[in-house]
Amino acid sequence: MAFVAIGILAFLAVAWVVMRLWNWLVPGAFNGPRLQYKYALGLLLLSRILFGGFGGFRGHGPQGHGGPGGHWNRDGRHHHETSIKPHQQSLTPETQVTPQP
Repeated sequence: MAFVAIGILAFLAVAWVVMRLWNWLVPGAFNGPRLQYKYALGLLLLSRILFGGFGGFRGHGPQGHGGPGGHWNRDGRHHHETSIKPHQQSLTPETQVTPQP
């Protein structure tokens, strides 16, 4: 129960920080409107939905996303590099893209 309360308080505090940063930057830099607290809450929730999170402690770390190894194969290549090979083989030489070192 305490973790839920701390999580809610943290969310409300981050929304306040978003509101303060918005009101400090946007009106002067872009001639935009000032943001009320309720809209800062909505903006923070929308960014959470669209971009997937506030970080947290979900196993993200120096190893990559999701724990040891993450998106990297044991040979040090990103997993997309190995999954795209069959698709590249079906392309004609004119349409193939070779990676730049």
